[in-house]
Amino acid sequence: MADKVKLGEHSWPEVEELLERNPVVIVPVGAFEQHGLHLPIMVDAHLVGVVAEAAAARTSNGGRRVVVTPVVWTGYSPHHLDFPGTVTLDDAIFSEVVGQVVRSLAAHQFRRILILNGHGGNANLLKNLVQSLRYEHGINAAFACYWDFALKELAEWRESKSGGIMHACEMETSLMLASRPDLPQMDRARDHFLERSKYFANDLLSGGPVSAAASFKELSPTGVIGAPTLATRERGKELMDAIVSAVAAFLEEFAEWPLPEAGEKST
Repeated sequence: MADKVKLGEHSWPEVEELLERNPVVIVPVGAFEQHGLHLPIMVDAHLVGVVAEAAAARTSNGGRRVVVTPVVWTGYSPHHLDFPGTVTLDDAIFSEVVGQVVRSLAAHQFRRILILNGHGGNANLLKNLVQSLRYEHGINAAFACYWDFALKELAEWRESKSGGIMHACEMETSLMLASRPDLPQMDRARDHFLERSKYFANDLLSGGPVSAAASFKELSPTGVIGAPTLATRERGKELMDAIVSAVAAFLEEFAEWPLPEAGEKST
């Protein structure tokens, strides 16, 4: 029988046995926010969960033990609140919620913890969180956005020009078509490219040196930034496999990293 990937499907005695194998545990973190006229608000939470579970299964099948917690389904999304349905946490509460999840895992001696992010708006807060976990609580955790593992593959895969991959875009729409083809409404998809200073990022693969807060309503009337009309289910399956393979490759290495000295933990 294959190892169970979802931590929540284990009994506590099974978790006790699992811990003897020095497992990796993934904490997927998403968001609950608008994704244009054509995609549901569950996109970020859904996609990061799919990637986490698929990569964990692929790695566990290779002999490692990787388990996944339930997705932290809402994140830091105040910039999307102009669109109905968005649910956000403020920065302090968001960091505390994810931090409490990690601290609980660490209290039970999970030593290899990956916070896997599925929403760009969470990234800076989660980078800061892994530092505070280490220096304030003695807990070592890693953080990454799932797409960052496959930027080279993403650059080769894309058909859009710069500006086509950002939000509810060619990438996210293709991944949704691959994983939940019943949800995208492609007849409602509309491309929208940012037209603003070169000093701001306009694409996931080409950042800018300057950051400034802006409501998505200021940037796009539909909530889309990118080229969702180029998305297809077939290309989404191809990209999903590349991302899952890249994340699984990291998990293989992460499982072999030397375990740091256990620090003082706070729960």
